[in-house]
Amino acid sequence: MKPMIKIILSLTLLLLSSMSLAKGIIVNDPYVRAIPEGQTISAAFMELKNETDKTINLIKASSDSAKNVELHEHVHEGGMMKMRQVAKIEVVANTSTALKPGGYHIMLIGLVKHIEPKDIITINLEFSDGSKQVIKAEVKKIMMGMMKGKISKGMKGMKDMGFKKHANPMPNLLAVFKKMGDQLKLSDEQKTKLKEGISLRSPKVKVLYSAIKTLEKELYEAALNDEPLNTIDQLADRLVQARLAVIKAKAACRESVKETLDSKQFEKIVELYRANMMPKPKVLNKAQAKMALMKHINPLPNFMQVIIKMDNKLNLSKEQSADLKKWRSERGPVTQKLAKTIVALEAELLEAALNNKPLSTIDSLADSIMQNRMKIIRGKTLCRDNMKRILDNDQYTKVLKQYKSMASR
Repeated sequence: MKPMIKIILSLTLLLLSSMSLAKGIIVNDPYVRAIPEGQTISAAFMELKNETDKTINLIKASSDSAKNVELHEHVHEGGMMKMRQVAKIEVVANTSTALKPGGYHIMLIGLVKHIEPKDIITINLEFSDGSKQVIKAEVKKIMMGMMKGKISKGMKGMKDMGFKKHANPMPNLLAVFKKMGDQLKLSDEQKTKLKEGISLRSPKVKVLYSAIKTLEKELYEAALNDEPLNTIDQLADRLVQARLAVIKAKAACRESVKETLDSKQFEKIVELYRANMMPKPKVLNKAQAKMALMKHINPLPNFMQVIIKMDNKLNLSKEQSADLKKWRSERGPVTQKLAKTIVALEAELLEAALNNKPLSTIDSLADSIMQNRMKIIRGKTLCRDNMKRILDNDQYTKVLKQYKSMASR
């Protein structure tokens, strides 16, 4: 009987142990967003169900699939949706917290390899009660419909429009036809040709926009992850080639419109564009204008901005402060001059397209713009490398951490 008693006692203890383990956070339906080829950032989503009588917080996540893993949320500020890092994700007693697109989520930054649908990503979770869990999340495609209620179509449209202006300095004359075609007095044959032009070129330009967005993100990550200058140069070259391809596509579009319309109709479409669709400068103060300019021009992180704000926390020596100040005074004016040159050339390119200048003029202006964009990227990379030379490892780590925190807000 004694062996039987021992078995019963063992089973009882095992049962009690499993019952106590069941009380805690239950993770349901974990998955990771699939991303396009070339991107290195994704996000993980799931439901966290708290089966205890106390609030438990998710305080940390990690994964061997990404160099950095952070807890994030989306918030509405000033009519815009922004993403920011958070220290914890709260799961109130006897309730559930959803990690979903447009809300709380786990960011996977610097993926070590490309992920595709049906891949399995291992994620380690740590909670405020001391418990830990290892979960397996399947990679899935996420449709925009899953974001309804968080990001309106209007907001998405405004965001897309803003990016198109960022990526394309040329006029979009076919957009005038789509919105105000009745004012052009077109024949049925002309309408058919213009519609064919839209269906032919629009998909190609969308692919280029996607490539520009992906390459800018990749450049940004490469700079954060200490990739060497030659890697930055290769990405930058691919980026400017994609930008050049957009300009060439838009120039070909203008030529097609000119061939389809008579001279008066072409003058009218340009007039309508100038009156209704010409980019209008925003009223900004000096600091806002400078920030907007650099965001348009420079896809790389601005570490010097963080160093200035963290000056008292970095414990810089006099030599370090002097070196950084000298570098700033030398490079700052150069970068500003390049940025203003690019904006001026883009304005000149827009006018050249509207004023029926030849394709050779457009090509020349486009080449000048891209040469200056390359100089900006190279200059910012040299700034990063010079900062790494001046700071010690601990200081550099602090700058990176602060920059990532600021960028996620």
